[in-house]
Amino acid sequence: MGKPIIILSLIFAIAGYFLGVIAEATRDSGLAIYIASCGLKILFFLIAVLLSHFASRSIRRRLNVMGIPGLRYVGWVMYSVAMVHWMLLFRWDLISAGNIRIPDGQINIDAAIFFIASMLMIAEAWNTSKERIKV
Repeated sequence: MGKPIIILSLIFAIAGYFLGVIAEATRDSGLAIYIASCGLKILFFLIAVLLSHFASRSIRRRLNVMGIPGLRYVGWVMYSVAMVHWMLLFRWDLISAGNIRIPDGQINIDAAIFFIASMLMIAEAWNTSKERIKV
């Protein structure tokens, strides 16, 4: 049951990254796709991280193993950094001396950080599913 959920999480993470690229490409156009892609990007990454976390947790309980706590920890740290960066995009003027225009590439950087966090969580879940019960 864990591997299909991990693969679904991977699909959501890849789709979230491409939505971030779409958001960066359309941010100055004023189109509704910019707002939709930004919102869906966050939603897809949230789903990807939570799916892989719960899949990993159920696999760890079923196999009675510890998993790889380093990947989980770094994944959650990266996810937290990405969330803070994403929230600062709404108040960019706080860190840019009143300039409210988001610099080029910031949405892609945010999507890349989210993607790395998702991949760390997915890697932890996938590798934990490969472990055997240790006696």
